[in-house]
Amino acid sequence: MKHIKLFMVCLLVSCGTLLDTAAASETKVPVNDRAAWMDEAKFGLFIHWGIYSKHARGEWVMNREKIPVAEYSKLAESFNPVKFNADQWVAVAKNAGMKYITITSKHHDGFCIFDTAVDNYNIVDGTPFKRDVLKELKEACDKAGIKLGFYYSHAQDWYHPGGSGRKWDPVQKGDFRTYLDMVSIPQIKELLTQYDPTHLWFDTPHDMNAEIGRELVGVVRFIKPDTLINSRLMYHGNQVEGLSQEQLDELVDVGVDFLSYRDRTIPEQSPWEYWETCMTLNGSWGYNAKDSRWKSPAIVIKQLVEVASKGGTFLLNVGPTAEGEIPQEAVECLAQVGDWLKVNGEAVYGATPTLLKGAGDFAKVDEAAHAALEKEALATSAGKAKKGHKSIDYAWLATGRQGKLYIHLFKWPNESLVLSGPIGQVTGAYFLADPAKKPLNFTQTENELIVRLPAKALGANAMVLCLTLKEEH
Repeated sequence: MKHIKLFMVCLLVSCGTLLDTAAASETKVPVNDRAAWMDEAKFGLFIHWGIYSKHARGEWVMNREKIPVAEYSKLAESFNPVKFNADQWVAVAKNAGMKYITITSKHHDGFCIFDTAVDNYNIVDGTPFKRDVLKELKEACDKAGIKLGFYYSHAQDWYHPGGSGRKWDPVQKGDFRTYLDMVSIPQIKELLTQYDPTHLWFDTPHDMNAEIGRELVGVVRFIKPDTLINSRLMYHGNQVEGLSQEQLDELVDVGVDFLSYRDRTIPEQSPWEYWETCMTLNGSWGYNAKDSRWKSPAIVIKQLVEVASKGGTFLLNVGPTAEGEIPQEAVECLAQVGDWLKVNGEAVYGATPTLLKGAGDFAKVDEAAHAALEKEALATSAGKAKKGHKSIDYAWLATGRQGKLYIHLFKWPNESLVLSGPIGQVTGAYFLADPAKKPLNFTQTENELIVRLPAKALGANAMVLCLTLKEEH
């Protein structure tokens, strides 16, 4: 009989141990539970959009090409995204199975896509469009049951004098404290009072310190105590994996709710209960007309499952055009991911890590070898990676919930699937993609479970095998 073996890299002793999130990772830093909804949501839409979309060369075009402030800001005068439709954007997210949206209310170029009283450099007062995009998105999200939060560049600003970041134009020079008092803090207050966001997503915290961090958190907590705040308030994404216990304690003290990992990075594990990582559907964040490196639905599903298997939340980015349209390639990919989640969502939403760790092949991987693989891997097809790191082409990954274990099969084994090690008593096996939930034949001994599989998969994307486990009391 042909069969493929999946070997555990850790000893599993019972159903309760298998599905115990805390046991599957290092000790968690104690935080409050404001971010608990992220563990249930698992999947969100990131949107990078602003006047930089007119250049169609990404959101950092002003900085990379050192465009003078006076020249760059003229983009606003002709920014007229007449094809923007908030209901359509939210429908793309909902059809993809996403539970929340994070959009760039102000990126580093200083331009706001909301109505701000700070100055006229915004979509309502400074463009022929004259519509408040955030207001329309808020209304659409509320109707659809989607949470809405805002990316806000709180420190780095290339337009307003005193904003942090690299300077190339004399008009950018100024005092950072004045910038905070006159631009950043007033606009944070506007976002909280005018749009009621579920979360604020800060970025590139140049010139920040704990004192300023506490001040900004205090502003948020005074106006809207339940609004989540990410770690990029204080530390860049590429610093998060290397934070010391002292720095993590500082984040707790300042009042941060969840960790934001380096762009395009899925960490081996996280010291915090609540964490998120962001990817983009092609190689760019803001719209780039020449970027056709679109991820396939299979890659997106694999990344989503990897994040869920490690206890995190996955934020996937699109960059709409200057006319206000999400590229069709992105829409089509996300729709297929949504179709997969309609069938397999129970293995993702609210799912927990397990002690069963996926590997790059259906082969025996001992604990030391698996640790070496994890150290090399940033993420499956993650894009930009740290020098010396590799990606794992996972053959399978596992998620769980009380009483169930889910094996996500990215490569199809022949005839039989073998789980080695005591995993508790299995009471049933079936594929989530099977509408009839037809039971699969299996045999179990003290240390081995053999599940008989059909010759071919039931679908093109990851098949999810559900194992029901006897509850132990």
